[in-house]
Amino acid sequence: MSDNDSRDHERPARAVASLPDDTPDGRRAWVELSGFQRDCLEAVARRARDGYPCYASGIARTLERRYPTVSRARVKPSLRILADRDFITSRDGFAGHVPAYRLTDTGRALLIQRAERLAVLCDLEREPTA
Repeated sequence: MSDNDSRDHERPARAVASLPDDTPDGRRAWVELSGFQRDCLEAVARRARDGYPCYASGIARTLERRYPTVSRARVKPSLRILADRDFITSRDGFAGHVPAYRLTDTGRALLIQRAERLAVLCDLEREPTA
């Protein structure tokens, strides 16, 4: 391998920018998120489904199974990015100063699209809606 081969050193943003224009928005939105951001989105959905509050500390606890050394300091920037992209929303939570997060309709649709694509790949009966 030559020394000037930089393909392995491309940043994810460059790889995403090369996606074909006919890629559905949900798929593009999914790949534009980092793996950790995707896991944070799923953690918000999981905690809400199970009836737990969605504070950064609780989301970090949910992610500890996959990321044993995760902290709120790592989770918070990802939650901000998800909120900026309208996948989650934050509101004042505990004592009016700790934000609580919840999935938006856009975030829920993104997770549903991903689940449907995986279901099709696994030969499950559900067909994608978009």
